[in-house]
Amino acid sequence: MQQYSLPSQAMRPSNRKGFSLREVFIVFIVLGLLVALLSPKILAMRESARRQQCELNMKQLGTALKNYHETHQSLPPAAIWGTDSMHSLGLHISKQLNLFSHANWVLLLLPYSSRAHLADSYDNNLPVAHDRNTKVRTTYISFLSCPSDTYSNSQNRHVFESSADRSVELARGNYAINGGTHTAKIGHGSTASPTGDFAHLVIDQDLRTFQYWGNGIAGFNKSFSFDDFTNGLSNLVALEEIRTGIHPTDPRGVWSWGHIGSSVTWGHGINGDAYGPNNSWDRADDIMGCGKLHKILGVEKILEEKMGCASYIDQNLQATARSQHEGGVNVLFMDGTVKFISDKIDPGLWHVIHSRETPTEILASNYEEQLNKSNILEDASGIDDLHPSLNTEKQPAEISNSLGMKFILIPEGKFIMGLPDKGNNHELPPETPQHPVQITHQFYLGCFEVTQEEYQKVMGTNPANHQSELEDTKQFPVEQVTWNDANEFCQRLSDTTTEKSAKRKYRLPTEAEWEYACRAGSDQPYVFTSKRDSSDTSGDAAGKIKSLPITKVGSYAANRFGLYDMRGNVWEWCSDWFDRDYYSRSPLLNPQGPKHGYFKVVRGGDWIYVGEGCRINYPITVPWKKNPFIGFRVVCEIIGD
Repeated sequence: MQQYSLPSQAMRPSNRKGFSLREVFIVFIVLGLLVALLSPKILAMRESARRQQCELNMKQLGTALKNYHETHQSLPPAAIWGTDSMHSLGLHISKQLNLFSHANWVLLLLPYSSRAHLADSYDNNLPVAHDRNTKVRTTYISFLSCPSDTYSNSQNRHVFESSADRSVELARGNYAINGGTHTAKIGHGSTASPTGDFAHLVIDQDLRTFQYWGNGIAGFNKSFSFDDFTNGLSNLVALEEIRTGIHPTDPRGVWSWGHIGSSVTWGHGINGDAYGPNNSWDRADDIMGCGKLHKILGVEKILEEKMGCASYIDQNLQATARSQHEGGVNVLFMDGTVKFISDKIDPGLWHVIHSRETPTEILASNYEEQLNKSNILEDASGIDDLHPSLNTEKQPAEISNSLGMKFILIPEGKFIMGLPDKGNNHELPPETPQHPVQITHQFYLGCFEVTQEEYQKVMGTNPANHQSELEDTKQFPVEQVTWNDANEFCQRLSDTTTEKSAKRKYRLPTEAEWEYACRAGSDQPYVFTSKRDSSDTSGDAAGKIKSLPITKVGSYAANRFGLYDMRGNVWEWCSDWFDRDYYSRSPLLNPQGPKHGYFKVVRGGDWIYVGEGCRINYPITVPWKKNPFIGFRVVCEIIGD
């Protein structure tokens, strides 16, 4: 049998004691490639685990919320603000937070959580900043922290500097209760600027009580129950993520501090400049200490961290949900479910899911689909598809209907929409540019705003807030009507026998029609002045102080088209849905506004929307809300054969 033997070299023992340089180089290349290939997956897996931990933390808090409600038949307030140590009861503007800040919603939930023993060491009779509560407020609690937040750790405490040169340290946290998406303004506003969703403030000097709340699920010294929520538990935000401050002076993200930005989101809806999650605008949040933060870190660092705040505001007024997750934030709904909400969510939808007052039907269909969609950019149908045009034959310059309502024929024409007012030196936001618009049809527009008497005749009721037993207000414009009410007025008037016989139909004007009529075809800007001259009887309320009162329609001079009160008296509903970006994509011919939306456009005396100078406090509002400074005027269409 033939035998095979190994070559002599192979039989020889090797003298090698290690790898060659080439082999080492190859190993490093392979390892580098593996790291490059696996790193994104590893990082993604880590972030996924962190996000899941955030969700679990929120669910634990959701269970505590439910148990609290079962015990007390209400949810906890955002915080308890005591008045005993305060001379002034304007707590919402006070900087002495250490004196009046008592338990917030987290401290009130601790007995219903896994850290119930910590609640036993908290003295409810004393402010959070008191020395006896040092242990509680400085305790870092893991389930109140999201591991994705690189600043959320036991070393990065918030340091509050009291007026008595005393520092108060507080541990960080990443969850906030939904205080609301209302505007930071308090009350309905005025003829200079009406407000849709707004903050409520009730102070009783005699009883020394203070309450402050918005459209969310909790206020300061104000609690709500499930019965107060009109839109159901599955459609209403309970808690959401916030980021911890990026410097000790930054008060955002502090679990035991019952303040806006610290453990409460507030004023971050479509009416403000902090709208939506992770808003990246440099002036988004309004918080105490932001000016100091700018001096310490610089605006570049703040913007790099995507933690913008207004340097010139030293008051807790608004703060939105924030996280370090890629592209969105975790949100806990009242039914206990946690959803990841994209930063690109429709701002209107973001607003209404935070409001306890949103009607059930608004979010009844395709809710999950709506949540997962970016802002819808589809335009409404063309004017000719929606509304019949006037006959091409010669039309009279004025007509009147069966109620005696007078209408002016508005000619077709071109104009520049969104033209800045002269003297308004603000830089226009890029999403609201001035743009050319052409109205290609004639239309009849009400010479006056709809009066209380006219509304009463059609609707059978007079809801106006401005009524008086001392004077006849029948010819005052009707207000305190929703967009839905105004639209129904048009339908009912159109359906009357007399108007049907005359082939007249009514609708609200589009925003483009309204501004064209207001400008009376002019491309010259209005003059912006901050104060009204005592001799000014024009009725123009363009950003002026003091705002004019509501008065009888036609009290001021008409514009060149013969229309009264376009920039005075009440503000007016338009037919358009609102989209902040619509001006940047508005068509040239007869723009109708977006096809879908949650808010309706309101136009009137102020300079906003006639060249926006700021992204804050627009007088838009949801179609189911009313305001004592918002009314309407109507378009009359002549229906051809």
